[in-house]
Amino acid sequence: MSLDFQTVAVLGYLLCLGFALGFSLLLVVLRGQPVLQLWTASQWLLAVSVTLLALRAQLPQVPAIVLGNLTIAASGVLLLCGVARHLGLRLPPWQPLLLAALFMTGIVVFLVPFPSLAIRLDVFSVFAVLINAWMAWLLLRHAPAQQRTSCRLAAVIFLAQALLYLVRLGLPVAPGAGDDILRTGAPMFATYLGGIVLELARCFALVLLLVERMLVELRRSARTDGLTGLLNRTAVLADGELTLRQCRRQHIPTALLLLDVDHFKQINDRWGHLEGDRVLHHFAGVLARCVDADTHLLGRYGGEEFVLLLPGTDQAQARLHAAHIREQLRLQPARIGEVTVSVTTSIGLAVATGSEDLAALLAAADTALYQAKADGRDRTVSAAPVAVT
Repeated sequence: MSLDFQTVAVLGYLLCLGFALGFSLLLVVLRGQPVLQLWTASQWLLAVSVTLLALRAQLPQVPAIVLGNLTIAASGVLLLCGVARHLGLRLPPWQPLLLAALFMTGIVVFLVPFPSLAIRLDVFSVFAVLINAWMAWLLLRHAPAQQRTSCRLAAVIFLAQALLYLVRLGLPVAPGAGDDILRTGAPMFATYLGGIVLELARCFALVLLLVERMLVELRRSARTDGLTGLLNRTAVLADGELTLRQCRRQHIPTALLLLDVDHFKQINDRWGHLEGDRVLHHFAGVLARCVDADTHLLGRYGGEEFVLLLPGTDQAQARLHAAHIREQLRLQPARIGEVTVSVTTSIGLAVATGSEDLAALLAAADTALYQAKADGRDRTVSAAPVAVT
């Protein structure tokens, strides 16, 4: 089979149809993914556009060209909106719609009153350059820190597509092509081949964006306590050990607060475990508002116990921090139905100033916490200095 325009058109059609089917199968597995829904719709619109191109000989020319370009414009807009949504951005709808409207205006003008295939191809190329460059800019400018690899790779593909259509702007259309896009000459033919390769790469890049985001979410969920949204025990122990080592290298103290919700069993017994969970969620929310997320380390240690690591904090400063937490709990009682429930906490405090490990620091804080509960709860007890090994 010779590699001519007709062959390339058929190959492009089959690829677009295959991509649309592939994304639809992904959507069956990954239900409830708005980004994937937008990209799947974009792929189907592109497949419709290529179908209209393949059937243009059997369809009225003007409606087929207008509808084909309209579906291409809609495909690009949905793709752009999907990229913005993937990045957590709110893209004003009028911006991509204005670009699509200008594109369609150019197509209609140079199809009906001033018919020119060469100018229509240029109008399409300008549209493709702008929308691909737009998506590349969004991916490079707003890539989340943990998803930069996939965002940068996808941006490279979009930039390559923009460059391809920028090159096409300077290419001549073969004499005698008339209104037949399949007879535009060898230079255009080369860009069609390049477009097919980049379309394949773009689909893989979109899938890569989804895969890396899901991996990030899986890693986050593996480190997060499902009830409170704080770090879970495994994560807080691992991160805490690293934080402690960094403070030791910098020769600065590290304070650890071990907090326990007072009389939590009574709350469960009186109100039930569901309401008890809500109290824990409330308690965690108050704690989270009392810490600096960039420097402090807060997590659920287990049950109704929470741990807070304060790098660069000595005992006096840590006691002030503990007092602030207890004060905020008094000011922000929990609500169970229509009832206001006072929630207090007992706190064990330990400070590391030498080569202590996290286990020793936790043990000291736990001993202090036990003493705080024995002394009547709703108080902070400081542990004796942790022995330096």
